[in-house]
Amino acid sequence: MRIMLSGVCVEGGGAEQVIQDLALGFAARGHEVVVVYIEGTDEIVPRLEQQGIDCIRLLPREKLAAHWWSDITPGSIVKMRRLLIDLKPDIVHMHVPRPSLWTALGELISGSRSPLVYTEHNVQSALNIRGVFAQHVFIPRTRYVIAVSEAVRHSFQTKWHRYAGRIKTIHNGITVDRLRANRTGEETRASLATPLATSVVCNVANITDRKGQDVLMRAIAKLDQSLVDVRCWCAGGLTHQPSAVSALKRLIEDLRIADRVSLLGARSDVPDLLEACDVFVLSSRQEGLPITILEAMAAGKPVVATDVGGCAEVVRHGETGLIVPPEDPDALAGAIQTVLTDSNLAHEMGKAGRERVEEHFTVDAMVDKHIEVYETVISE
Repeated sequence: MRIMLSGVCVEGGGAEQVIQDLALGFAARGHEVVVVYIEGTDEIVPRLEQQGIDCIRLLPREKLAAHWWSDITPGSIVKMRRLLIDLKPDIVHMHVPRPSLWTALGELISGSRSPLVYTEHNVQSALNIRGVFAQHVFIPRTRYVIAVSEAVRHSFQTKWHRYAGRIKTIHNGITVDRLRANRTGEETRASLATPLATSVVCNVANITDRKGQDVLMRAIAKLDQSLVDVRCWCAGGLTHQPSAVSALKRLIEDLRIADRVSLLGARSDVPDLLEACDVFVLSSRQEGLPITILEAMAAGKPVVATDVGGCAEVVRHGETGLIVPPEDPDALAGAIQTVLTDSNLAHEMGKAGRERVEEHFTVDAMVDKHIEVYETVISE
């Protein structure tokens, strides 16, 4: 089977990690894979190409820097048209709205008969006006929609109740071995000037309003320091939404918790951070099915997460972690304190979380379910 995967980039976030894992999984099963993208630093590209996966960037970086709409210029659409004509893929699998727009337009003007499959990675309320516009162009041309969680599927069906194609939930998966730490927890803590006796709360997410780090900061400020000495590590990109980063820094100063919070920026050593932390916390306002929660569970860490998107489909409340309402710093603080003050509970949750990921959320299962969808679409 010749499979074309179309995405914004090949690194940087959950959707990008899914594209990488799918590409590698398909190639390992003997399928021919092409990844078409418009952004990225190309650090991942050589690794994919070593596995026989062609990676094609549609646009030069300088155009991307000039305009957010550069990916829908005639040149990019014409190039996609040429790729579809030359490669004749059996399946074109689109991820997230922006690249799906130019993929569908290229398919339209090429006369290609390659069926389009689309993965929705978030709930509909997370889309901005550009994403909504893009969906209205490509969804009518899409044969099959894959949702990364039941919450995402329900959100999509509520909005697109007249969608004529099929829709199926395929949960994201991870490779557990990828979470093997390169350093001990003690070494990582020492590198971040964090004493061994201090409890560490770890958050891995780009700093944006959607990820709700401001709610986490208010929760950190509410923790009873007489019961637990806490340090919070926030690992995630600081360039995705500069206004959110500035507001978060002001909030940290206003709450007088600067000595308890470290904004680490984007990190390549997330397994080391997870190895060294005591609890993983995701305080998001919107989610699809976050890869970071799966990674934390695979690392054997208890998880505290807000009840948004597919978080509660992964985290079993009271068994592998705790689920709290979004926008509720008091509930978040209470859950964090519960886990940090009960080491036996934290250990059992971490153990159960790892077992749950190994049983239900693996890359192999995700890849096999995608191939089943592709075969169904092609046979129709």
